[in-house]
Amino acid sequence: MSTSTTQDPLYRFHKQFQSFVQNNPNVISAARAASQIPESAKAVVVLSPYSLKHVFPRDWVSKSYKKTIVERPERLLASSLGIAAAITMYPALFTLKSSHYKKSSLLSPHVLKVHGNDWPRNLLEICKQADTKLQNNEIEVPDNWNAGDIYLSSKTIEALEGSIAAIETGIDSIFNGPSPEHICNRAFVAIRPPGHHCKVATPSGFCLLNNAHISIEYAADHYGITHAVILDFDLHHGDGTQDICWKRAGFRSEDEPEGSEGYDDFGKKFAEFPKVGYFSMHDINSFPTETGYATKVNIRNASTCIMDGHDLNIWNIHLSPWNTEEDFQKLYQSKYRTLFAKADDYFRNAKYQMAQEGKPFKGLVVISAGFDASEYEQTSMQRHNVNVPTNFYTMFTKDALKLAQIHCQGKVLSLLEGGYSDKALTSGVFAHLIGFQNQNWINEWGSEQVVKEIVRGCKPHWKPYKTKKSRDVIRIWAEEVIRLGRSMIPEYETSIVDDLRKNVTTNERVTQRITRSHDAKKTSSSSPRQQTSENDALQKNLLLAESMKKENNIITSQTNSRRRVTSSGLHSVPFSKQDLPSDDEEDDDDYVYDEQLNKTFNRTVEDITIDDISRHLETLELAYSDNDDDNNDYDNTTQKQKQKQKSSSSTRKSNNSQKPNRTILNYDDSDISMISHVTPRRFQQHSTRSGARW
Repeated sequence: MSTSTTQDPLYRFHKQFQSFVQNNPNVISAARAASQIPESAKAVVVLSPYSLKHVFPRDWVSKSYKKTIVERPERLLASSLGIAAAITMYPALFTLKSSHYKKSSLLSPHVLKVHGNDWPRNLLEICKQADTKLQNNEIEVPDNWNAGDIYLSSKTIEALEGSIAAIETGIDSIFNGPSPEHICNRAFVAIRPPGHHCKVATPSGFCLLNNAHISIEYAADHYGITHAVILDFDLHHGDGTQDICWKRAGFRSEDEPEGSEGYDDFGKKFAEFPKVGYFSMHDINSFPTETGYATKVNIRNASTCIMDGHDLNIWNIHLSPWNTEEDFQKLYQSKYRTLFAKADDYFRNAKYQMAQEGKPFKGLVVISAGFDASEYEQTSMQRHNVNVPTNFYTMFTKDALKLAQIHCQGKVLSLLEGGYSDKALTSGVFAHLIGFQNQNWINEWGSEQVVKEIVRGCKPHWKPYKTKKSRDVIRIWAEEVIRLGRSMIPEYETSIVDDLRKNVTTNERVTQRITRSHDAKKTSSSSPRQQTSENDALQKNLLLAESMKKENNIITSQTNSRRRVTSSGLHSVPFSKQDLPSDDEEDDDDYVYDEQLNKTFNRTVEDITIDDISRHLETLELAYSDNDDDNNDYDNTTQKQKQKQKSSSSTRKSNNSQKPNRTILNYDDSDISMISHVTPRRFQQHSTRSGARW
């Protein structure tokens, strides 16, 4: 991971990564092993710097209102810290890419096929007109939109163009390359705004374009994808994604008038390729099925379950509360894992139908990766007491890999959706990427103290600790993570930090200028009459400033009332206030050094061996034959592998009995493994990461 040119958008990251490796002897052997792990075994992470351009533009609203806007550029910084954390644990397993120099049109064929000819053009026009409205202190989105969710500016166009380009980069990475050995099967794309609430021509819940469906259309146009599965674990139901699946099945969308050409009397026409199945787990009591939004139609949509009927394959599961990790494991195995069995049915039936018609089948798994169901999401977001533990994201992702391995030659694309607190995003992306490489999640990595140390890097004015104890390995490691994460997109400094430095309201600036002028004049010599005149002028200016402030507050209040976006209104923003840390927070306010946690954390890092890494990667090396009916069945495969893996699991336990204890997930890894753990020759004789401490 090195470069010699400053033109590379990842130049700062490469330099920081080199420093990280040199500073940490533990990972040197792992980093060097990168040359012995084939590119095809690595996962691609795609960054989208243009996504920072989408910024809340209403400078004239109150600070308290601005805090209700949780879909913000800083989300990408929190995501990057999660990416960096995964890289520090497995530096040989990830390839970082940036779509820094690439933008793609909203009028691209794969966008128009999803959203029709009108919506992308309308969106472009609304964005272009937004700046003029904003200058007049007017809300820039149409009256029938929820302005508490959605905001726009002319720069939003760049953000959307950059997001589309990042999606294309992710798809290209898993289907195309200079050689078969350089094609990676897995890609995670960190983009915003999210997409799964956007319908054919109706934006909703922060979402302006449906990223998942656009990625599938692009894969179909360029690489011949015929069928895809969308696995959605966002806290909220992806009503837009599901709605577009109805359109794909040939049903007339709500945005098309009755009597449109090509439809029969029941609003149905021939279903076109690519065909897509949607499989979601979400909170039935949260947006878009929360009180105030919970129409009969919305609730019915979020509960739809239909398989292989009328060209539709949709399965929705509702989140349930849990108390202990053991409770959640049972819940996952008995309820949530049903999504994969249904997705397996969909792919299996699709293969059969294509074979019957003498057509080729080519599949893709897409993950709508929203992290707002995380145990670390703010409680105001999770108002209905359902969530998932951090290790869920590793478990779910491993199961997604298995599904893709059985049916899609391992091809998986993951797209960032929700997640609005720094802790939820950072820890969720971290756990997701560990699962993305089929490695084991270790519970210490997701502990409160570890997560808290990492998200310090989300502060706009983050600074390293002045002093650190040599035995405080968590803080030392976290600062390495922060440096790596903040180096990934250089634009962070200008798009996030500088904007926050300028985040002073117009009225405050007026008052400051008046006060500075008054102070300067007080120090100069002047007659009593002049001072009286100056004081009168100052008083008038201060009154004027106060009047302006009141007027703006009235305008804001009236406008928000008219648009129904006040914090107490019926149509208030459904994603509640973000708890932002203050810049003057003391580093050690409530810090308690946990010696045992630090020791355990350090042991888990030292205990990662290259042989372990290779063994887990090997489970993703071989695809099942499409002609083997038994192997096409997800549940049958799982049962067959359990018996095979029991013996190899016992062997691994005996071989590792002398290693320090690691707190690993309490579930059967054989459910994920698809071949016996035989380390191939090219992975043998690697050294371990054990050695000096962090």
